[in-house]
Order: sequence, then structure tokens, then C-alpha cells
Amino acid sequence: MSVEKDTITFSFGENWRDFVETISEDSVARARLDIEKYLGAGVVAGKTVLDVGCGSGIHSLCFHMLGAKEIISVDVDPKSVESTKLLWEKSHRPANWRVLQGSVLDDEFVRGLGKHQIVYSWGVLHHTGEMWKAISNAAGLVERGGTLWIAIYAKGPKYAEHLALKQSYNRATTFGKKVIAWKEIYKLMRLRVSWRQNPFAWNEKQERGMDTYHDLLDWLGGLPYEVASDQEIISFCRERGFVEENIEVRAEGACSVYCFRLSE
Repeated sequence: MSVEKDTITFSFGENWRDFVETISEDSVARARLDIEKYLGAGVVAGKTVLDVGCGSGIHSLCFHMLGAKEIISVDVDPKSVESTKLLWEKSHRPANWRVLQGSVLDDEFVRGLGKHQIVYSWGVLHHTGEMWKAISNAAGLVERGGTLWIAIYAKGPKYAEHLALKQSYNRATTFGKKVIAWKEIYKLMRLRVSWRQNPFAWNEKQERGMDTYHDLLDWLGGLPYEVASDQEIISFCRERGFVEENIEVRAEGACSVYCFRLSE
């Protein structure tokens, strides 16, 4: 699968920079609950954490609030770095939290990040254009006995349809992007009607602290775009010495979630 020739006009960083302006105490609380759901209550305290593809920075913020010993937030998009630094500054610039710009595909940069007890990357590695290398590099940053927590788009029969939608969105004008987004919002509103829910409350906060609107733009604009089955991810990580701890397989179009522990 090749996506190198795709036109990419969407910026994950600009989307998350916009989202940062909407972050509330409720958003942060939801993101903290998300961490504890997958890792367990109290697990982060005293640990070193690497956030690969930190995006808005909301989860890095929560790792800090949950008592991580050290946090390194990394993103290739300068706007995501800016977003995360805003949250870092609002947290009074803690010395144990660093925000860096760099790519998980850059081997020299990756070597300089060291090893960590928790390596976290949600919905990022499948957008690098070299997903398997990105997963391998992220996995190589986990300490013995540490945790690799990643989320990867699930493989399914609608891959070509989803890819075409993303390509159309990226080729569209600013107005065209708004039309595509509102078509998807209209579909969501109709679904809510069928579920006997208020269609005008479609932009609800989600469990990870995000909101529907920014997640939708992330989905529509997300190129490059690769997918994997749960068995492919599990086999790949087992070959690198990891054992499954908490796996949540989701339907195509969503991210399946994987928490692995590296054998000691």
C-alpha cells in the first residue's frame, strides 16, 4: 500500500491547537479516567512516560497530574508541539516534563529518547507512512518490564472507501472540507435520531477527553492512513518480546487498543 502520492493538506497539529482552546476540567477528567481504565489506578505514579505523537498534549498533562516521574512529549507537527507546550506552561513549566519536536521514524532522534516504563501512542503510528517501522521504533523505547500502549486503526473491508474519503477531503478547498465535514455530521445527527437521542447534541465529549468535532476532522484528514488486524499487531509485538495485558478490539473505522508488557 502506497500513500506517498496523496495530497496532504490537513494538519493534525492545527486541529489539536484549535481543540486546546476548548479543553475543560471535564475534558481532563475524562482523559485521566481513560489512562486509568487501560493502565490501572495508581500505575502511572513514579513512572517515566514517553508520549509519542502527543497531539493536543491532554494525555501528557494527565500523566503529569497522575504523578509520573518524568514525561517526554514528542510530535513531528510543530502545531502539536505548540499545543502541548501551552498545557505545559499552564502547569507552571514542570522540570520533569519535556516537549520535543521530532519523528518516530527518525532513528537518530529515537535513539536519543532513551528507555521508558510507559510508552504511549494513540492513533498516531498508522499516520506516519511507515506504520510497522513506527511501531517497531516505539516498541524499542520500552524498558524491560515496561508497558507499550498503542491504538491502531482496525483493518476491514472498507479500507479503500475510507482512504478515498480522506483523499477527497485533503484535495478539497477550505469550503469543500466544510461541506464534507457537515455531510458526516448530518449522518451522525440522523443516527442520533434513530437512537432517540438529541441530534443537536452531536458534539459530545468523549471518553478520552476529546470532542466529536475535532475527532471527526482528525478522521477525515488523516493521511497517510494504514490499518492492521489485532492478530497482526499481537504477532508483531510478541516477536519483540511483548506479552498482551489489555487488548480492546474495535470495529473498522475505529482504533483497536493494545497494552503490552515487555518481558523482563
